[in-house]
Amino acid sequence: MNCRYTFTIFYFIILISLFACNQSNTDERTSDNSLFKLLDPAQTGVDFANLVKEDTTFNILNYLYFYNGGGVSIGDINNDSLPDIYLTANRLPNKLYLNKGNLKFEDITEKAGVAGSIGWTTGTTMADVNGDGWLDIYVCNVSNLLGLSGHNQLFINNQNGTFSEKAKEYGLDFSGFSTQAAFFDYDNDGDLDCYLLNHSTHYEGTYRRAAEIRPEKNERAGDRLMKNENGKFIDVSENAGIYSSAVGYGLGIAIGDINQDGWQDIYIANDFHENDYLYLNNGNGTFTESIRQVVGHTSKFSMGVDMADFNNDGRLDVFSADMMPENEQIRKASEESADAYSIYQFKYSFGYYHQFAKNALQVNTSISQEKKLTNFKLLEIAQLAGVATTDWSWSVLFADLDNDGWKDLFVANGIPRRPNDMDYLKFISDPNIRYPLLQGIDEAKLKYTEQMPIIKIPNFAFKNNKNLTFNNLSKEWGLDKAGFSNGTAYADLDNDGDLDLVVNNFNEIASIYENQNIDKNNYLKIKLVGENQNTSGIGAKIILKLKDQLIYQEQSPTRGFQSSVDHVLTIGLGKNEIIDSLIVAWNNGNSQLLTNVKANQFLTLKQSEASEKNLCNQCNSWLSSQQLFADITNQVNIPFTHEDNAITDFEREFLIPYALSTQGSKIAKGDVNGDGLEDLFVPNGKWKTSALLIQQKNSSFALSQKNLFEQDSICEDVSAAFFDADGDKDLDLIVVSAGNEFFGKDKQIQPRLYLNDGKGNFTKTENQLPEIFINASCVKPADFDGDGDVDLFIGARVEGRKFGIDPPSFILKNNGKGFFENASADVLGNNLLGMVTDAVWADFDNDQQLDLVVVGEWMPITFLKNQNNKLINLTTNNQHLTSNSGFWNSLLADDFDGDGDIDFVAGNWGQNSYLKPTENEPITLYVKDFDANGSTDPIICMYRTASDGSRQLFPLASKDEMTSQLPHLRKKFLKYKDYSTATIHDIFTPEELKGAVMKNAHNFSTSYIENKGKDGFAIKSLPIEAQFSTVFALQVGDFDKDGKKDLLLGGNFYGVTPLLSRYDASVGLLLKGDGKGNFAPISPAQSGFVVNGECRDIQLITLANGKKVALVMRNNDKLQVLEVLNRPL
Repeated sequence: MNCRYTFTIFYFIILISLFACNQSNTDERTSDNSLFKLLDPAQTGVDFANLVKEDTTFNILNYLYFYNGGGVSIGDINNDSLPDIYLTANRLPNKLYLNKGNLKFEDITEKAGVAGSIGWTTGTTMADVNGDGWLDIYVCNVSNLLGLSGHNQLFINNQNGTFSEKAKEYGLDFSGFSTQAAFFDYDNDGDLDCYLLNHSTHYEGTYRRAAEIRPEKNERAGDRLMKNENGKFIDVSENAGIYSSAVGYGLGIAIGDINQDGWQDIYIANDFHENDYLYLNNGNGTFTESIRQVVGHTSKFSMGVDMADFNNDGRLDVFSADMMPENEQIRKASEESADAYSIYQFKYSFGYYHQFAKNALQVNTSISQEKKLTNFKLLEIAQLAGVATTDWSWSVLFADLDNDGWKDLFVANGIPRRPNDMDYLKFISDPNIRYPLLQGIDEAKLKYTEQMPIIKIPNFAFKNNKNLTFNNLSKEWGLDKAGFSNGTAYADLDNDGDLDLVVNNFNEIASIYENQNIDKNNYLKIKLVGENQNTSGIGAKIILKLKDQLIYQEQSPTRGFQSSVDHVLTIGLGKNEIIDSLIVAWNNGNSQLLTNVKANQFLTLKQSEASEKNLCNQCNSWLSSQQLFADITNQVNIPFTHEDNAITDFEREFLIPYALSTQGSKIAKGDVNGDGLEDLFVPNGKWKTSALLIQQKNSSFALSQKNLFEQDSICEDVSAAFFDADGDKDLDLIVVSAGNEFFGKDKQIQPRLYLNDGKGNFTKTENQLPEIFINASCVKPADFDGDGDVDLFIGARVEGRKFGIDPPSFILKNNGKGFFENASADVLGNNLLGMVTDAVWADFDNDQQLDLVVVGEWMPITFLKNQNNKLINLTTNNQHLTSNSGFWNSLLADDFDGDGDIDFVAGNWGQNSYLKPTENEPITLYVKDFDANGSTDPIICMYRTASDGSRQLFPLASKDEMTSQLPHLRKKFLKYKDYSTATIHDIFTPEELKGAVMKNAHNFSTSYIENKGKDGFAIKSLPIEAQFSTVFALQVGDFDKDGKKDLLLGGNFYGVTPLLSRYDASVGLLLKGDGKGNFAPISPAQSGFVVNGECRDIQLITLANGKKVALVMRNNDKLQVLEVLNRPL
């Protein structure tokens, strides 16, 4: 033993004793009444601590992953049916603890010979690498960096309590920046192959275009796929389609059959700017990286990752961890993890995908019944689910912690010092400090790390609410111990039928939590015995059916962060005592079926006893053999593609949360040439030509009068309508524009009227509309005054470049000859209705007069009663309606419950949002020219927990964002720490807030509004699937031929700031109506209604061939055509 090693051990023995004293005090934080009990190391015998001390040669200043900590692997290494524990230490010997029963363990590290090499150790996994029926241990190390040497180690089990290190013999002695390894059978040949996950450093030249760097193999970084060929592992990465470049900052790996084709797929969580990778297994020894095809966006600083079925639909979902703080003060004091929009766009132009600094919960959604590689989408719903912000998170594990039959979520987090603290970064950015660091680090420079705050953070335990959401029960479950936790694994350590937890802490003794199963729920334990060399059956699938519930699990021990869980599966059953059926599907395609299986037992299931085929298909038995829609876009020629110009809103107004220039267009439909076929007018973006499309007898569409509409291509057309303006019995055309680029009296925001000659030829009028200028959202024709001609309502979206200021909307009365006057003052009185997005004319009170209903942002659903041709606002004094102000985008009217009056459906922002308004804690907007520079300043605020525990209004904007808009505040808040605690009332005095326009939004749920006659309107949220994203498009119809009205929904919105992230979790939705005002979601694969992209409108038309189709308008895309098949579900 060398002197350095001896000194290190001596030094850390002293530290262990100190930490042990501290550890004993934490036992008071859990009790016998909690789900988990933190065990005393003196009781368990597990006194391991990953103790790390920075020195001048190795520290956070020269190795960015210095605080990543160690891992845990759990498995039965001596085949006595008790799971044992292996823990890795970064700079100390690793430890192996033999389970002696009753939660007591013996340190057998020295005897077993598995301490590992002293250098820098990271992840660990247990697997039967040589297929002899005994678990081996693989350990990852960092080498070839800052004087570190060595290689990864493979400890082969000698079957007598000892191990032999044989990494080189097996070809697994990689030397570089390893994080973790996963053993799995990717080619289904019966032995275990290996995916080696490596990270990188910025010294490797990673800030380049993705297309340039990804193909370059890096010797120290870059992942490796190692194929097992007769016990020797061979690097097949390049031929298999696996990236091995320096840009891969791999921190997490999860493996499973995500598209259910019988082959194991791979999800890689990459830190920093590189995309996460989703490798879909082609079944021929190669993979296709498919993150862009399957995922809308990912976490940005992806760390730990897990893959499991959390919503019990038989499909694997994905959760990846990031570092967005839940605490408002920490978020504001930290480096703005959300890039500025310009930087976000710059990265995207360099080939990096959409990434946002928050956790990502990707719910696996089948979109096709076809057997193809990408027959699914991963829809990101972490903010809806309540699991988006868990601070600096490492290990993440889906696990049924309370045995109720639904997988919960555990997140281990915390970092000893916070290198992204803005005041520290400001300190370190001083050239007098930064440049000398490049020359080397001495003791004086090492003290710079003391400028980083130390904040202990509790881990998170989220209970599955069984409705796609979770509830944070960390405290109630006894798992809220504050500290710095990294690798975590679960196992039934005491064989009592529930999952216990082992957590590897940084500079503290590891935590062992005993699960006390306080609800006394039932369980089933399963040991899989595979054939050939895959003795644990890695990759096998378990399907349990219990009454109306399905539980799905795959055998994939390596998961979370730098860790692996026990190979014995422990499955919670709730109060179920009998499992109706249990299916095991093995990698070779064979399956076995057990029925009427009793709970609370241990089963051993052997691959050799399986003979049946295709039983696993029962997971998807709910899929319909006939869908209601079929995509025939490629069969219908429509010569139009919508194109938006580049977003510049955020450059003009720094504090707005979303762009107003990309909210899309609505389709106008009608027979303009009298041939009995429906024609179209489709608005387009600035500098692109809107299109008049005439339907042909072959069901295609021909572009008409392109030159006419090209003359106004500078306009951002957003809405249009066909109507008979001049009473000559043909359809004329009104077009309105917006975009928030033009303002004042810019002619580009004047409505345009085109008269039809009766043959479908249009002429633009010059003086038949009053001189109004409006950034419009909608135009709605109706004869509201009953005089026989058609009038217009034009809704105003925004006052140009004055976000939050109500613009005037207009009522234009027709004189019967197609000349219109501005009657807004007479009809509306106050025409400042709000930031209007949509409107419908409907007789909501059954008095035979058309009323007007208007929706918009920062406003309630507004009911305007037609009273003697005056529109009276019924909402202003209605507390129920005003308390439901939202970011409403769309509106649909119909009698949905069959009671004879008109009900409504309103599309809203959705619940999958960083902004979380409630009736008592709304999102609040203040608008005023606070610095008297001639431009308004919109300050968005939300309720957050203050440092004293109270709920206060905090600005959404970071210090840098706020002071960029209001430079005078820089003197008031010199430090980020000071700004982080500042509420809106700390930033502005009462006098400064005086005169500000103040708006609130209380409700973001897309909703059904039931007309209850004299009792007013009842607002009810639509199902949670309707809340995944913004809803801009609504349509009604009886699509399943049951005589009851159903709904089609479409949405998504990409033009938002990176802090809010893209709203992209909608792939279209069919809601089946029951005729009573209730709606149930139908999965996209079952309905066939699948819409990708930013959907802005859905219109039903009939083609010349008799087919009824849904036309879908999408931003920056062609029109999608979905045939309505007119058949039962």
